[in-house]
Amino acid sequence: MGVPPGSQAAPLPSNLPFRLVSKTIGSGAYASIRKAVPKDKPKPVIAVKFINKEHAFRVGRLRPKQIELEISLHRQVSGHANIIRFLSHGDDQSWIWIAMELAEGGDLFDKIEADEGVGEDIAHFYFKQLVNAISWCHGKGVAHRDIKPENMLLTANGDLKLADFGLATNFLNLKTGDTKMCGLVCGSPPYIAPEIIQVGHANQKRKHGEDKFGYCPNISDIWSCAIVLFVLLVGNTPWDQPEPRKSEEFYHFCETQGRPEDELWEKIPSEALSLLRGMLKVDVLERFKLDDIRIHSWYTRPNKFMNSKGTVSDSVSLATNMIERLHIDFTTVPDSSQSQEPPKQVESQPAPALISTQPVTPAFDQPFDWEA
Repeated sequence: MGVPPGSQAAPLPSNLPFRLVSKTIGSGAYASIRKAVPKDKPKPVIAVKFINKEHAFRVGRLRPKQIELEISLHRQVSGHANIIRFLSHGDDQSWIWIAMELAEGGDLFDKIEADEGVGEDIAHFYFKQLVNAISWCHGKGVAHRDIKPENMLLTANGDLKLADFGLATNFLNLKTGDTKMCGLVCGSPPYIAPEIIQVGHANQKRKHGEDKFGYCPNISDIWSCAIVLFVLLVGNTPWDQPEPRKSEEFYHFCETQGRPEDELWEKIPSEALSLLRGMLKVDVLERFKLDDIRIHSWYTRPNKFMNSKGTVSDSVSLATNMIERLHIDFTTVPDSSQSQEPPKQVESQPAPALISTQPVTPAFDQPFDWEA
């Protein structure tokens, strides 16, 4: 097969308001990240996301409006301690670039030991910071719709920074108070709420002229936060996707009204389990809201890693505790199963197609050459 269009990348923009100081430090199906600094000084170091227009729009199946919305919503929620700060953006004929805060600690996903988690205190620490970030977003009328550990970055000190607003949406008009329902089936299957899949099925079956079905994206965000907490506590997701016909684990969860007899669930401390059951109510009317989470006894418990400002109190102790739980054999090459993988796709027939922030990588012999 041939080389993908645009694999011989056009030169990066020449009029950037900063100086690039690294080659690619991370890349996805349609974007790459490089480090940069101000033109006249060595600090601060920032991250710059480069999107090749031809590759993204023609091969990656993105629309220009999607990137415009990502930029707009990221700017809208920027300014919170637990959200990656948006700095600026620009473009030329071939590229779109987005400058943002650099999170030097990598993503949270890589710090979670499989089938073990990070321990209750660290799980509590990061869950509280995640709830703080989501509360801020929802207060700005923005739902994230792709909450998962891969999109939770860490600073050098270990504080959480929510990132990647490629699937975010406005659900609330702050002037009128009007809310908007969503019909787009999107996110990563293990983390999405069941109503998202249900809405997708219902819209596929609706007759011509009938109104579209929708879900409340802010309420769906609560479900995703609960799955993140579950993963932090036990090191695995409770199911591959929340659909009874396709997941035996989710079927039993529904049949037992949130009390499955499973070793993963048995590992969870009782107070945390109480919170999870409230957040994982399949009935959206019964599901915990942010206010319910913030007054729950497990959420309000003291945390030795967190100071009164909600940031890390002892970064060395936090890092030491996390490293101790990671079973790393430095004498062998890391197994590929421990690396980050793109989100799985929900089957398109009969299930609705799933939109994710990781577009399907084109099936070419060679990947896009970001360094060309």
